[in-house]
Amino acid sequence: MKQSVDYSLYLVTNAEMVPEGISFIEQVQTAIANGVTLVQLREKEIDTRTFVERAKAVHELTKKAGIPLIINDRVDVALAIDCEGVHVGQDDMPAADVRRLLGPDKIVGVSVGFAHEAREVIEQGVVDYIGIGPMFETNTKKNMKKLPFGPLGVRGVLQVLRDEGGENIRTVGIGGINDTNVQRVLYTSSIAGRSLDGVAVVSNIMASKDAGAATSKLLKLIKSSTGKYLTNNYPLEITPKTQLIKNVTDLKPMVHHITNNVVKTFSANVALAIGASPVMSEEVEDFGDFSTFPNAALLLNIGTPRETEIDTYLAAVANYNKNGNPVIFDPVGAGASKFRRDLVRRILNLGYLTVIKGNEGEIFTAAGVDKVMKGVDNLGKENRDVVIEAAKKLALNTRSVVVVTGEEDIIVDGYLSGEYKIPKDVNQRVVTIKGGHRLMGEITGSGCSLGSVISAYVTANRNDPFLATVTAVALFNQAGGLAGKKVENEGSGSFISEFLNQLQKVTKEGTPSQWNVVISDIE
Repeated sequence: MKQSVDYSLYLVTNAEMVPEGISFIEQVQTAIANGVTLVQLREKEIDTRTFVERAKAVHELTKKAGIPLIINDRVDVALAIDCEGVHVGQDDMPAADVRRLLGPDKIVGVSVGFAHEAREVIEQGVVDYIGIGPMFETNTKKNMKKLPFGPLGVRGVLQVLRDEGGENIRTVGIGGINDTNVQRVLYTSSIAGRSLDGVAVVSNIMASKDAGAATSKLLKLIKSSTGKYLTNNYPLEITPKTQLIKNVTDLKPMVHHITNNVVKTFSANVALAIGASPVMSEEVEDFGDFSTFPNAALLLNIGTPRETEIDTYLAAVANYNKNGNPVIFDPVGAGASKFRRDLVRRILNLGYLTVIKGNEGEIFTAAGVDKVMKGVDNLGKENRDVVIEAAKKLALNTRSVVVVTGEEDIIVDGYLSGEYKIPKDVNQRVVTIKGGHRLMGEITGSGCSLGSVISAYVTANRNDPFLATVTAVALFNQAGGLAGKKVENEGSGSFISEFLNQLQKVTKEGTPSQWNVVISDIE
């Protein structure tokens, strides 16, 4: 089996996509000259003689470049031109028969879309690599038998390979991958101890009027997304710093709220109290401009979701992802209905989220942990270890920072210094924060407005989203504790205004070393 093959940028051809005025061979030649590491010739609509002639022409190009040519499905064509391998789908010739016909020295690849298909590949023991997909919707295949499953589906397949004897099988993601999402695909599809070896691209190159530039851009993005495996001795800082507070007040970051109407006013006032600049907009036409602001963050809160708003949510996340600005996600009531569960799953799978904040029930749902959730409130006191394990699972799966709110807030690191590859025994930072006041739970919007504070701190302190989040949660609790103590005998109405006052005061003082909150490292 060929373990030396570079699967980084795997071009899958489609002659129908080539722009007018450019020949198919010219398009492939340009892509090869600019760095594709593997070519698959896929032809479904031409006769065998034409297929063989085209395959010979492409093979001449790949041989000169020293990269493999893989033929899609047609073993006879591969044998006729003596190319390097064949790729088959689940409905094509069985991989074992392909191997028998090609011999031991050729490359055999198989399309995989489910965990059980990965297990079959492992059992067969004849496959060099698998193409995992489809990841996203694509125009290259119509009437797809498998729904796009995003990074979540890739992680499931990688886990089977890692844990069930498929460590020598190489992997590429395929389906809707392009220069706007390739880095997110590589980052969020990785699991502890295993990551994709490359990506397969079709339209982003084949349909481009400048295939050379398209290929070079993709290759640069891919190469900058790979590196050494993260060690377990990176800085495990958990102490809020004065500088993090100053960065917020100096930069006055814009927090773009897409949130429920009940909390908009309070969230805006909280953002202003800490020195941020709140803006409220569900207008898709705004997202392109807002997401390009240098110190902007999106706070997506699905407290009152409607079917008609789903595309708005996805468009907002896509724009902020495209422009590299943070997204903070609050899956309010995630487990309360099938509609909400499906919505949360879709958002988690189609966008990168810097921070995910929710109560125990919401985090259980987002993590796929089987717990019953009642309404939109906390489940009540859970075994802390169970809660932490759910948060760690979600954090690692999404490569996000996860905040579990409650009497004791839990913050888990899945960002891991932004490394694309992580070891199987990765050490995740986990801290708990105790503070605040009971009155914080007796007003509407306290949890939602915490998202505003986290958003401001994360976008103003991008080097370490985990520490930024810890600082935001600690500051929020400190202000709540001071406000509650001052108006404890007056009730929740007085608490709201005093809480805003204390947020301003704590921010202005900027002395976290004097805060009366307990931050504990439990890992």
